[in-house]
Amino acid sequence: MKFIKKEKIVERAYQRNIFESVKDENSLVVLPTGLGKTMISILVIDYRLNKYPGTKALFMAPTKPLIDQHYRTFADFTTFDVGIVSGTVSPKKRKDVYEGFQVIFATPQTIENDIRNGIIDLSDFSSLVVDEAHHSIGNYSYVYVVKEFLEKSKYPHVLALTASPASDSEKIKTICKNLGINKIEIRSETDPDVTPYVKSKIIEEIEVDLPDYLLSVVNSVKRLINTYIDELKAVGLFKDTPNSRINRKTLLMMQKNMQSQMAHGNRAVYVIRGIITISKILKLYHLLDLLSTQSVSASKKFISKLLEGTAKSDKELSHSIEFKAISEMVDDLVSKGLENPKMEEVRRILQRELLDGKKAIVFTQYRDNVDAIFEKVKDLPNVSVSKFIGQAGNGLSQQEQANIIRDFEAGVYNVIISTSVSEEGMSIKGADIAIFYETIPSAIRSIQRKGRVGRYDTGKIYILIVRGTSDQGYYWVSLQRERRMRKIIKKIQENPNSLKYDGTLSPFT
Repeated sequence: MKFIKKEKIVERAYQRNIFESVKDENSLVVLPTGLGKTMISILVIDYRLNKYPGTKALFMAPTKPLIDQHYRTFADFTTFDVGIVSGTVSPKKRKDVYEGFQVIFATPQTIENDIRNGIIDLSDFSSLVVDEAHHSIGNYSYVYVVKEFLEKSKYPHVLALTASPASDSEKIKTICKNLGINKIEIRSETDPDVTPYVKSKIIEEIEVDLPDYLLSVVNSVKRLINTYIDELKAVGLFKDTPNSRINRKTLLMMQKNMQSQMAHGNRAVYVIRGIITISKILKLYHLLDLLSTQSVSASKKFISKLLEGTAKSDKELSHSIEFKAISEMVDDLVSKGLENPKMEEVRRILQRELLDGKKAIVFTQYRDNVDAIFEKVKDLPNVSVSKFIGQAGNGLSQQEQANIIRDFEAGVYNVIISTSVSEEGMSIKGADIAIFYETIPSAIRSIQRKGRVGRYDTGKIYILIVRGTSDQGYYWVSLQRERRMRKIIKKIQENPNSLKYDGTLSPFT
């Protein structure tokens, strides 16, 4: 361990075991959040750069804040010359970093661009780390960079890391193929060499009902959706399909079909009206979700965007008598201070749980809802709250995100209200409580949310569910996908020798 500051590391048996297994083969490591995947990458890079003196290592992660975090970890625990690049750095300076440092941290998009433009020479690299490897599908930059690395490196080695690979075997097979993986090392929280380091998590589902004042608006939106479905049938679409069988999925498929027909020159009335009407219905479905599972405030903001929109579907909605009535109903709720019952549940949980220095993360799907929750809880005693959102629009810069995490860990804030930006990979130390404001159908995102708490002590997770809404359906979908993922992982664990080193995952065939 030439480059590792030994006094800083408390080695865990499973990390050493995984390292010994993967150090010479292209490998995917699946390890629960908070159990030190980065430390395994440190061990691997130390080994590779010792074995092949003069070579370099490249560490990729999907986002700049995550790259910054890994960079700081390596700077703290190793004596490597570490450099970091991004698209905001000039090509000449990036080239200097590639040539002058041992371990380089970057997003895959930056590396792909620099490969295409001849700025980086991958033949000098003997180790490539791919963090959050479940992104390695389709046209994502990981796929291109790994292909180039395996072709050009004199001593190629790929280490792929993830806490949650996928909930179906085909996707796992695709990830492994795209990354040249011929070995998988998996640990779950129940493995004997892992359990001593895993803190328990208590999960509680809280179900609420929509109050009458929200049900009346929700039902008005549903009636308008049915009106527009009838309009689709009037122009010849979905003629023989009951309205109850028409949903987002079928509408999106029809929309894609209509757009394809228009692209090929078909401008018949049923095509044009079909595209516009389907767009209106999909926007109403989104409004339905906001009203039933998010907040009145977020619904109001969305309605305002539609009323000010310039798209044909927006203009038609804004002139609709029924839609105007819905808008007025929402305005009335806002003026009376009436909200989704989940808001009060968040207040109750924080009032009850934020004792003895505990800290909480509230996850919500939509940025507008971050604002609504913030306003609802900011006046609670013993609560110091911050918003944590992405960079898009008027969001937080990467430095602002890093500052909020630092302040949360230091106790300046004890509540963070976050969008998905904090779900993946980000190490946020000290969170005791997580509140899932809504359910999500993605097993990967659900696992990542859960991994934000209970790193150092028992964590508690509250999942808020509105009965009779998409919350309930998504909750069960997520559970099924998590179970399927665990089943796939268990199958690999039970058949370690059936993973052929040519990249064929025979356990899945």
